Amino acid sequence: MKNLITKLILCLLIVISIVGCKDPKNISISTNFDKLDDKPLHIGDKLPLEFNTQDGIIDSYSIKLNDQTYDKKNITLDESNAKLGTNYIVLIINYNGKYKKEIDATFTVFPNEKEKDLHYKLIQEFPHNPELFTQGFTYKDGWITESSGLYGKSLLVKYKLGSTSYSQSVKIDPKFFAEGFALLNEKLYLLTWREKKGFIYNASDFKLLKEFNYPGTLYEGWGATTIGDEMVVSDGSSELKFYDKDFNLKKSISVIGYENIYSRINELEYANGFIYANVFDEPIILKIDPSTGIVVAKADFSGLVKMNQTNEEAVLNGIAYVDGDTFLITGKLWSKIYKVEFTK
Repeated sequence: MKNLITKLILCLLIVISIVGCKDPKNISISTNFDKLDDKPLHIGDKLPLEFNTQDGIIDSYSIKLNDQTYDKKNITLDESNAKLGTNYIVLIINYNGKYKKEIDATFTVFPNEKEKDLHYKLIQEFPHNPELFTQGFTYKDGWITESSGLYGKSLLVKYKLGSTSYSQSVKIDPKFFAEGFALLNEKLYLLTWREKKGFIYNASDFKLLKEFNYPGTLYEGWGATTIGDEMVVSDGSSELKFYDKDFNLKKSISVIGYENIYSRINELEYANGFIYANVFDEPIILKIDPSTGIVVAKADFSGLVKMNQTNEEAVLNGIAYVDGDTFLITGKLWSKIYKVEFTK
């Protein structure tokens, strides 16, 4: 019996020794940082930070929110410490007398106002060649310029609105999948999908002037439009990237709504101070503030999509500004172009 008691005491002493010798550098800290995006956050909201430890003593802590540093958990988001889109936070903990640990995370801040419904009325219908896999789509003085995608079938065409016969057309090398284009300084900048290469044409006669490689900031080509002397390009993500004529990146913005970051931004059109954008495989067009990326309004074209979606590839994708609040709308493989007027 004595031997048993002695062994138990020895085991207990060993356990106490192991616990007592735990490296004071090691501390486990639990946080709720992975849950910060569970509920949309807006300017004016309190940042719901939580953290604690059960195996050490926290001497002090600080929280770095973007460029601001705080010594408290109770932080209210405002325009001085937060921005729309992705924000960065770092928790710095001093513990056990002389040690420090950092935990970082990101979270999203959304606009304070909800997207408005952008209503429209249908004015007129025109024929559209149902073989065109519409990517880029513009209108000027009664003429449509359109790029059509797919490997081996990509082309650039020009035709009179109301006709399906081309006055001009250029076939694209079969190894390229043509995407959207931007018109700048009488030149047409045509994007390709995954080949990281673009083509510059004379806008009037489609004469090929130059080829160019994508900059490292552009991974894929989707949609494009022009604002002043800059081209705005979408790459299938939630970002819109602004380039000069030499494809130097000037800025980028995230397309963001009241509770959503919109991804798969596709065909683009700039008009009346806003960017209008298709969202791939969605029956909607977004009205975007180009200075902030905020989606101020959203139009639902489900009715037109249902009438034209003959297969899963026949999605809404084509916005061309006419005048006032009037636009032309079409889609990939659609047989119609619709003239619509956006209403308040």
